Amino acid sequence: MPGNPATYVHVSPVTSISNSYFNQNVPVPMELPNRKKKKPFLTTYKEFTRKKAKSDSEPPSNGLLVPELVPVALDTLNARATLLTGLHKLLKVISIKKCRFCPAIHVGPIGHQIASCLGPHNGVRHGRHDWTNGSIQDVVPPINTFHLFDRLAKPIMHENRWNIPRVPAIVELCIQAGVDIPLYPTKRRTEPVVVIDNEIVDFDAKEKHKSGNVGKCKIIKPTKFNEKHLYLKGSFDDLEVCALDAKNLAVLAEKTMQAWFLMRDGAKKLMSKYMVYVCGYCQQVHVGPKGAKTSECKGYKNYQRSGRHGWQEATIDDLIPPGYVWHVQDCRGPPLPTELRVFFGAAPAVIELCVQAGAAIPEDYKAMMRLDVVVPDLSELNKVV
Repeated sequence: MPGNPATYVHVSPVTSISNSYFNQNVPVPMELPNRKKKKPFLTTYKEFTRKKAKSDSEPPSNGLLVPELVPVALDTLNARATLLTGLHKLLKVISIKKCRFCPAIHVGPIGHQIASCLGPHNGVRHGRHDWTNGSIQDVVPPINTFHLFDRLAKPIMHENRWNIPRVPAIVELCIQAGVDIPLYPTKRRTEPVVVIDNEIVDFDAKEKHKSGNVGKCKIIKPTKFNEKHLYLKGSFDDLEVCALDAKNLAVLAEKTMQAWFLMRDGAKKLMSKYMVYVCGYCQQVHVGPKGAKTSECKGYKNYQRSGRHGWQEATIDDLIPPGYVWHVQDCRGPPLPTELRVFFGAAPAVIELCVQAGAAIPEDYKAMMRLDVVVPDLSELNKVV
């Protein structure tokens, strides 16, 4: 007698499985990258050069802006300001820990006991982390890059690196996409440029020279980037930190998490048109059509390259590092032991911070956080199948 058809799940071998029911064993990306190997390429060199050659006569390769991406850049920059403002307030309620010897971080009042430290003298500590209080730079790592006054100008040389200001890479991407910041001006063209014999002919500059209106933009002296100039003053005026209860804290966390998703989505759209490079050996990022020719790489065997970066196409995680942390199901429970690490899930630091503050768990990270896994006790570890 046939069984109940409701108990069977029919999966076609042709169609792809997209149901979250089958995405329970998502690998946890908690292992640090191998510093002795170059990062894998997104596309082959032939495909990359072919795509770059097709877009040479289109914006933004010809010096003009992409009109439909200007509001996207503005929304991305506003989302970043909202994210940083929300994180500043959440970190006054939710504590975060960082290791003294490695880049590992942990969201919670007590650091975990998982032996995964690869820092100096880790053998003396048996791989245990030495935790100290963290800050917002540990949740959202600062990835700085050179600010380009003219994105089509010659590449930055090593001798001129101290004469050029540095800004966060996501801010520089928004500036090149159409956002105007008075402290960091950039050249805007009204006529497309033409490349003749590997030289850029700027017709817009010739017209200004004939009319006598040749304006040179003065670049300020390189100073430390001040985040307060980009904060939105009215982002959280309705929420006071001193009077945050559980409901208001959840609203603040939800708004902060949505700003993080909006910033990443906007950056992906901008990176589809505006070129972003990352070094294959270190974390240095460059926004622009040509990578900087500076000798600052400290990656694997940099002496063989005279300290030059190995530029390649960047991903969204290179521009905005997620910073994965272990997911803590019970913040008031004991610290996570290293013997049960196979049962623990993970999530980006921003997501874990907002979830502990009361925000709803995003659907995209439910499988990675392993919410359906029951963590056994240490006494039950040998009995688990």
